[in-house]
Amino acid sequence: MRKNQHIELFERYLHNEASEAEEQLLAEMLRHDRQIHSILEDGLRNADPGMDEETSNRMYEHIRTFIPVKKKPLFAQPIWRRSLRWAAIFVLPLISAFSVYFLMNGNIAGNGTPVTVTAGKGEKAEITLADGSRVWLNSGSSLTYNETFSRKERNVYLTGEAYFEVTKDKKHPFTVKTNEMDIQALGTAFNVSAYDTEQFFSSVLLEGKVKVSAYGQEYILEENERAIYDKTNHTLTTDKVYASDFVEWKNGNLYFQNRSFEEIANTLARVFNVEIGFVSEELRPIRFSGTLGGSSIRNTLDILSLTSPMRYEMNGTVIELYYEK
Repeated sequence: MRKNQHIELFERYLHNEASEAEEQLLAEMLRHDRQIHSILEDGLRNADPGMDEETSNRMYEHIRTFIPVKKKPLFAQPIWRRSLRWAAIFVLPLISAFSVYFLMNGNIAGNGTPVTVTAGKGEKAEITLADGSRVWLNSGSSLTYNETFSRKERNVYLTGEAYFEVTKDKKHPFTVKTNEMDIQALGTAFNVSAYDTEQFFSSVLLEGKVKVSAYGQEYILEENERAIYDKTNHTLTTDKVYASDFVEWKNGNLYFQNRSFEEIANTLARVFNVEIGFVSEELRPIRFSGTLGGSSIRNTLDILSLTSPMRYEMNGTVIELYYEK
């Protein structure tokens, strides 16, 4: 399929000219092809800034609905209307919102209205669904489900990380959908990590059984097993773990298993809502395993610096990391 078709479909959608089949096709493209993100970004950056009001309103409303903001928004509607080039800064959230919209209305939603719960950076959230299932959202995560949830299907859509305790219902399997893999359970406890900014998605099973599937690959997890999906190589693998370690975040702790300092820095930035940069590039690939207390960013960095070749300097919410022999 030629690259221009992605842009043509996107433009047809914005001008309210796309058929339902074309909308579904574009949603699937956005879900499965990461290269399209850069294609759309280029298209937005070079787009005509004179977007008509009806089109800008439609786009704005979809984004506003599916990217709820508890605090002051990053962008205001008048600014959005004025310049589509400026909106290229937000192309990845826009694409995520667009994908969620059609996945919810097509694969998940049915006839009801999607509901989205978000835990921002530095926040967590707890949700009790209509069937009694409980969900804990980690920082920088969102869960979308239909307002008619549990009447016919128990499907939710996750971006980020969440821990699930699912109420048993053999007639209605509980399915967690992410951009790369699906996790289905009848009644069980499991964790899913699916941050779009990370290379790997994973699911860890604490109790019961779950079926994990991605791109035609499928595994049934037993307790204390983990499924890992590599978004680069499109491979789904499993390994044995201590599952309880992977939900330490629920208790305010941070568990890392053979993670690079670059990955750890991304996690800390999300959990504590800070900015972390590397002064010493040689620190990025160094790996660390262990559990860190999550009471404060300074306390976490202090512990990490005592057990690794890292030192840090902190100025407000801006942190710089150094390699120290």
